[in-house]
Amino acid sequence: LGDVYKRQVKEKYGAPRRTEIVKDHQDEVVDDVDNGAPSYQVHLFLSQEGYLKKITPQSLRMASEQKYKEGDGVWLQWEYTNRDELLVFTDRQQCYKTFVRTFDDSKASVLGEYLPAKLEMEEGETILWACLAGDYTGHLLFFFENGKVARVPLASYQTVTRRKKLTGAYSGKSPLKDVRT
Repeated sequence: LGDVYKRQVKEKYGAPRRTEIVKDHQDEVVDDVDNGAPSYQVHLFLSQEGYLKKITPQSLRMASEQKYKEGDGVWLQWEYTNRDELLVFTDRQQCYKTFVRTFDDSKASVLGEYLPAKLEMEEGETILWACLAGDYTGHLLFFFENGKVARVPLASYQTVTRRKKLTGAYSGKSPLKDVRT
C-alpha cells in the first residue's frame, strides 16, 4: 500500500528539482590568483601601532622619509608584488588573510591604513606578527613563553576559499613571544 501511494503522489505532484542541496562544509572554490589585479612591485611597511602603507618603488624613491604618529615607527617591512597575500597573526590565536591589492597605494608622507579596522579584528585584539605568504613554501617558527618552539608549514594557512579569518592559528597554551620565518 505504501509504495502504490508514493507512486501516485509522485505522478500527480512530481516535478524536477529546482534547487541544489549545499552541505555546510562545502565552500565555493574561488581562484584568486589572477582576478584582474595588475602585478607590480610594492614596498609594504607595518608600523608598531598597526598602520600599513603600500608604496610603489617610484613613489618611495621620490620621498623615502616615512611619516608616523608620535611614538610610532616602522616595525615590519617587505618588498613583494601587488598580488601577494598578507597573513596577520593576533594575540587571540587567529590569523587574518588579506591580499595586498585590497590596500590603496600610498605615499611615505601618509600614516597608512589602520590594519585592525581594515581586517575587522575583534575589539581589543592586537597584532603580534605578520608575513607575506608568497607561494606558501617554507615554515613558521612560533616561540612561546614556556620555552617551547613550534615549527608549522606555511602551507597550513593556505585555503582554497576566500576565508578572511582562521581560528586556532597557533597554540594558546602559553603566550606567544615571537614568530620567525
